[in-house]
Amino acid sequence: MALRPVTVSQLNEYISRVLTTDPLLGNISVTGEISNLKFHSSGHVYFSMIDENSKINCFLPAAYVKNLNYALGNGLEIVVHGYINVYRKGGTYTLFVKDIEVCGEGNLSMAFELLKNRLSDEGLFDSAHKLPIPEFPKTIGIVTSETGAAVRDMIKIIKSRTKMTNIIVFPVLVQGNEAARNIAETLDMINRDFDDIDVLIVGRGGGSTEDLWAFNEEILARAVYRSQIPIISAVGHEIDFTICDFVADLRAETPTAAAEKAVPDDKVLQEKIADLKRGMLTHLENKVSYFELLAKNYINDMYGILTRKTENIESRLKQSFISLESNNPVNILNKGYAVIKDRDGYVISSSKDMLPDNGYKIYFKDGTVEITISELKREGENI
Repeated sequence: MALRPVTVSQLNEYISRVLTTDPLLGNISVTGEISNLKFHSSGHVYFSMIDENSKINCFLPAAYVKNLNYALGNGLEIVVHGYINVYRKGGTYTLFVKDIEVCGEGNLSMAFELLKNRLSDEGLFDSAHKLPIPEFPKTIGIVTSETGAAVRDMIKIIKSRTKMTNIIVFPVLVQGNEAARNIAETLDMINRDFDDIDVLIVGRGGGSTEDLWAFNEEILARAVYRSQIPIISAVGHEIDFTICDFVADLRAETPTAAAEKAVPDDKVLQEKIADLKRGMLTHLENKVSYFELLAKNYINDMYGILTRKTENIESRLKQSFISLESNNPVNILNKGYAVIKDRDGYVISSSKDMLPDNGYKIYFKDGTVEITISELKREGENI
């Protein structure tokens, strides 16, 4: 007996009802490789999952994209969690994706490189955007797990190096699906509410690649990038590199290294101050010695100049004295000469200056004689 025929719509409706009510297909996990990946302008993501023999179309709504912990790329091995959804008009079914995991070291490395390259192209790693780490921070914020050994080590090191810095610990998740978002939201909150913090240390101790993955997520990278407070990234061990390291203003090899880079060592500063003091004293002593020598040379030069001037003056005085002595009237008188002056005391140097009946004085070396001229006779004349 033949069955009554059904319409295409009825068939698709029936298939949809069967598939969507199946408990296995309503909450299924599927593993495979990403192929034909497309990011739509709406924010939705379309791709196929393939294995050696088959493929299935997948749809990742924009609402779930922001919750992804990994960057997606063709060839990436993933595990998706979701349910089967039937498109009735087209008679097709799609794996409706709610979450994605990346498994295995190789695939994690691929996801790491995918995000690293994309953020690098956007300029998030450029040195021009990196803030300087303050040399003498007054307050340091540590964003990490409050129960791990890393936070205790960092606090111990900071306190051993300086007594001038306050420490505020901001507890966060450092592992698991919610860790990256928790750290990112904490960084935003600190930037908004704590304007007295000079530098932040963000990180955790060592672990596997999966353990450290929160520091490779885009949501955290962008929070680090937009922070107005300088950030030191301190994740894992020296050989571990995370996306957070590349975006941060400074990367420290370990949390303990971050603590050392965040604050100065008071003992080293004291030694530097002592060295500066010694250097300044030496410089001052050299300056004093230089000026003393300069002053000594100046004094010697001035002494020489004054000595030569004095000797020159003494020589000129001696010559003047000799000249005066040679022209001293007393000395002339001692030679048998006499001086004649009129009544007014003027020296008579010529017979032409003398008049008859006038009185004159004659000065000898041993006395004075007053005379009156009764007759004056000049050569060739008779007055």
